[in-house]
Amino acid sequence: MVDRTFVYLLLGAAFLNLGIVAVTRVDDSVAWQRNPVLVVGASSNPFTAYYSEILRAEGFNGAGYADLDQVDAAALATRDVVLLGETPLTPAQADLFIEWVSRGGRLIAMRPDKQLAGLLGLKPATGAIQEGYLEPDVQQPALRGFPPDTLQIHGAADLYQVNGAVQMAAVQEVDGAPSVYPALTLRAVGSKGGMAAAFTFDLARSIVYTRQGNPDWAGAERDGLKPIRSNDLFFGAKEGDRQRDWVDRSKIGIPQADEMQRLLANLILHMSAGRKPLPRLWYLPHGKKAALVLTGDDHANGGTAGRFDSHIEKSPAGCRAGQWECVRSTSYIYADTPFTAEQARYYDRLGFEVALHLPLDCQDFTPFALRGQLAAQLRSFARKYNSIPPPATLRTDCVVFSDWITHPAVEAANGIRLDTNYYFWPSSWVKDQPGYMTGSLLPMRFAGTDGSVVNNYQAATQITDESGQSFPYTPDTLLDWAVGPKGYAGFVVANIHTDFAQGVLQVISDSVVASAQQRGVPIISARQMLRWTEARERTQFTDYTWNGSTLGFQVALAPGAEGAEAMIPRESGERLVASVTVDGSPVRFREESFRGITYVIFPVRTGECKVFYRAAPGREAALPGAASLSE
Repeated sequence: MVDRTFVYLLLGAAFLNLGIVAVTRVDDSVAWQRNPVLVVGASSNPFTAYYSEILRAEGFNGAGYADLDQVDAAALATRDVVLLGETPLTPAQADLFIEWVSRGGRLIAMRPDKQLAGLLGLKPATGAIQEGYLEPDVQQPALRGFPPDTLQIHGAADLYQVNGAVQMAAVQEVDGAPSVYPALTLRAVGSKGGMAAAFTFDLARSIVYTRQGNPDWAGAERDGLKPIRSNDLFFGAKEGDRQRDWVDRSKIGIPQADEMQRLLANLILHMSAGRKPLPRLWYLPHGKKAALVLTGDDHANGGTAGRFDSHIEKSPAGCRAGQWECVRSTSYIYADTPFTAEQARYYDRLGFEVALHLPLDCQDFTPFALRGQLAAQLRSFARKYNSIPPPATLRTDCVVFSDWITHPAVEAANGIRLDTNYYFWPSSWVKDQPGYMTGSLLPMRFAGTDGSVVNNYQAATQITDESGQSFPYTPDTLLDWAVGPKGYAGFVVANIHTDFAQGVLQVISDSVVASAQQRGVPIISARQMLRWTEARERTQFTDYTWNGSTLGFQVALAPGAEGAEAMIPRESGERLVASVTVDGSPVRFREESFRGITYVIFPVRTGECKVFYRAAPGREAALPGAASLSE
């Protein structure tokens, strides 16, 4: 569900049935006014609204969005951090931000208007680097704990010379080549605590392109294996048009989009520290570092029931499916699969997902044809399986993906809210190398080529039984990267076909299940991931207060987000967290470090949360009236 703090309007009659939405205005009465973080964008560049999607994915729930034309000095005065998307400014608008920062405001500007160069401590140089690399300086306080890996930038990075700012990351034209040009900078401004940071490229555009591929290749058959699929958006070696792959193969083992977002998250926390510590939500419930999303496609061969039965057998005795304790999975099936309505109802009640596998005869589609075919197949599915919920997630047969956005947009218009069609394939391209074609383990909404948000989550399928991957090597590697020192937290999606409940497919399924269970990783369906993601986004933090030692905020835990955990920086200046309460009752917490920041982490529940800080050292004595229950 789209965040309730935004009002979305359809982008014209042409998109009326495609689920394409864009942020256009805000309601002055809603919670965004009470949040310390504000995204400022422009309707002329819908990519600016995608920063709200990024902040939700990073757990900064309730951050506001406002169109540039709505922003004035009064709106900025109540904010701790403002993120300004890439947009040209009038002189008056530039002066507004300059004056706000000089009075103590904290600004993060994305590919900024040159009028802000002086404020940002930059001197414009000539030109830009296209399709470069970001090299983080992991010695900088905000980036300590990050891997030193370079990350791809998709799009243009403007060239500047540092002129008073601190360079936090460099932009390279060639990976590993020395560079004197910054990709990320930070400058202290004035005597009132002002700070101004700049990404010299549009981070949102780069993340969308990393996740969804090269928009210039949309609708092109590049790998020579018909039909057009999502991997064609990443495949460089097209006959007659050989280019480098969209994802640098030396970076395939890095979730580059996620790591870029985490740079921004750390920067926000670093810049807000002088105002107040900010809470965020962890990515998964119960502090889990990863979940295996187990799916399978059944092409009317009827192996679904047997596969589900094998997952029941491998589930712990007395497990609770709703708490992700059981082995649960999704089977995408044709409407004419030999699987009865009674079977569907039985397994659905046990927590399995039965959803549509859309048949397109492995042929490319037109938007008109796809709308008709999906609607017809959903009707057939509903007639047969009328006692289970309508499909909310989907994978298409042959993972046909004929252009950039039609498929997810048509799905959204038909109630499908999560798409698994981004598919790491074929074996000749995968080369048995575990990795992330889309640079992400996080379900996030699709965007159109102009950045317009589509209310449908992309969940890339990283493990398949038809990509020449080795088992258990592939799931072992990806799950170790998630739960181990690399810290690539998120959801690992697998497709192990459910056509047959015996033979090699069952062996592979058992291997994937064992890989997850050996590491304590929950095994869930795509629908469970969707429900969690939507509920996590609806959980809100509002009404912040801070007196220098106590942070207060209201929490509204959305149904379905049980198990959500808040994480808040342990340190605030010279103070450390001593205790946490909700509605006056003590709450247990633990301490963990993630990307260089040590957090206090505690379960989220509805009520008034207070986090008490006190001067270090000597944390053993809690502040008056608030017992410390740290673990």
